[in-house]
Amino acid sequence: MKRLYWLLSVMFLAGCHGDPPMVGRPVTQGPDIKEHMINANRTIAQSEETVIDEYIARRGWPMEKKGDGVRLWVYHEGKGHTIEMEDTVEVRYNIEAINGKKIYDYAEESYVAGHRRDIIGLDMAVMGLPRGSKAKVIVPSNLGYGIGGDGNRIPQSAILVMDIEVR
Repeated sequence: MKRLYWLLSVMFLAGCHGDPPMVGRPVTQGPDIKEHMINANRTIAQSEETVIDEYIARRGWPMEKKGDGVRLWVYHEGKGHTIEMEDTVEVRYNIEAINGKKIYDYAEESYVAGHRRDIIGLDMAVMGLPRGSKAKVIVPSNLGYGIGGDGNRIPQSAILVMDIEVR
């Protein structure tokens, strides 16, 4: 009888050291998942393009598309030095979401052109503008604060509409 208890105890303890059971399917990074993510990002980008194009058409703004989707309309061209990479630039701007919600009302900042870490689309729009210029800029979410927003005032996946003055 003792042997039977001893044998059962050993078998029970041996069974306790196995791998934990997996819940659900494991996440893999195979070609199917990558292709799915690429397609999802394309769909989101195309959807934003459509929203931006419709917004511009409703307002009748003569905007030009720059780089990876930034839209720019220079409604007052300045007479100063043209902003180039590594120039210190002062920008005064307001920001609203494309849905019309006001986010910032005429903030001012100074930075080195080509080195912005947030709102990269603003940097793209400013380079090449003469100082003293005023422009409308539309920044898609991937060139603004991305899918996370800024955790404060700028919402997730926000398309930003900016009115800027370059000094």
